[in-house]
Amino acid sequence: MKTKMILSMLFAALLISACGGQTPAAPAPEPVVVEAQPAVEEPAPVVEQPAPAEPVQQEQQPVTESGMMAYTAPEGLFDLEIPNGWSYTKDTDMIENTVVETYTAPDGHAFVQVLVNDSGVEVSNVLKGQITLDYMKRLYGADLRVATDVTLDDDREKLEWWSDDNGISGTTIFHRVGNFLFFYTTAFEDAYEKDYMSMLEDVNNSYFAEEE
Repeated sequence: MKTKMILSMLFAALLISACGGQTPAAPAPEPVVVEAQPAVEEPAPVVEQPAPAEPVQQEQQPVTESGMMAYTAPEGLFDLEIPNGWSYTKDTDMIENTVVETYTAPDGHAFVQVLVNDSGVEVSNVLKGQITLDYMKRLYGADLRVATDVTLDDDREKLEWWSDDNGISGTTIFHRVGNFLFFYTTAFEDAYEKDYMSMLEDVNNSYFAEEE
């Protein structure tokens, strides 16, 4: 019995010696492959766009016997007859304390424009002319040149002018009543003078105002 145990121990020792006395190394772990994930884009901030300005709707104006449309300026300062069917816009922001109303021909080549400014004080005739010319250059072109300047019988002043930059010519008649400075303009693109000259003269001649 002892002899078998001794032989078993010797056999185990020989086996360990043959293996170098080392425990076999465990196999190396396979590398873990991590798939690249696509970058997550942050959603772009939503920018609210201002609502488009709604066109100004004007009440239907009566048509006169001449086929023109009756028009009354702001503050009831004067009346005109405007070609029927022309489109209407109104602006109160371009010039401080000022209303600008514009009628434009269907083809866009002519217009009638009325400006009424509440100056808050009564202005002199000299200042009246300077302010009017400044407003005209803002509206019709900085290069505006006056061809004629005539004082009418009722003390209104009539200017005939042109702007090379904008290719337009027109007539502007201005006046003041109390604290209000006003003018109205009839104008056309130079290439369409023959189409609109007579019609716009009718507008200018239709002016009516109550006696001050």
